[in-house]
Amino acid sequence: MVVVLPEGGGETTRAPTIAEIEHVIRRLSNVISTRVSGDQLGEVAEIHVVVEESHNPKQIVRDIESALMSELGLRVDRRKISVALVREAEEPATGHRLRFVSIDLSLDRAKTQARVALGRDDDLFAGVSRAAGPNARQPRLVAEATLAAVEEYLRSITDNGVGRLELADVTEVTSPDGQQAILVAVRVVRAAGEENLLGTALVRDDVWRATACATLDAVNRRLVRLAIA
Repeated sequence: MVVVLPEGGGETTRAPTIAEIEHVIRRLSNVISTRVSGDQLGEVAEIHVVVEESHNPKQIVRDIESALMSELGLRVDRRKISVALVREAEEPATGHRLRFVSIDLSLDRAKTQARVALGRDDDLFAGVSRAAGPNARQPRLVAEATLAAVEEYLRSITDNGVGRLELADVTEVTSPDGQQAILVAVRVVRAAGEENLLGTALVRDDVWRATACATLDAVNRRLVRLAIA
């Protein structure tokens, strides 16, 4: 529940629910999906929005601020709003960009393991993530294995170290028309400080491939910068 204080103080009004906030945002033009989370104080902590790539993220943020203020009386810091752009088709790998090659997901009573292979030119880079038991969160393992493959690539092109790529979150979101997308948040930890990256991919035939592609989407355009610790 989010607490809303009226302008000028006074008694608190009824707090809009997370569902009400998400409903207002989804009504905005060209928003595919949204996810809102609150903190322990009952305030909005994060707003993640997925929109079509053809739209300006800054304008989307302004539209969200205006809609929440006018319809719910809710003022939200724009720094809490993350906008992810979704492409209709995957772009070919160019420059330092990596391309998805394959996923191998194996399960048994003792563990679940994901192995993701990425490619650049004729070279392959593989990453593995494991968890105990057969009921591990498989999307998270796929994303972690993808980041491990990215780190393997970065180690191959630099002698300075690449810092650390941490998986912050993996979320599956669904638009009102039923289109599914994967949203992946990655935290880059380096000597120069931390950076948060966000990637998305539409789910077509395979949710695991979409998870790997969303993870790549978060880091691919930053690969040259990530190679500089």
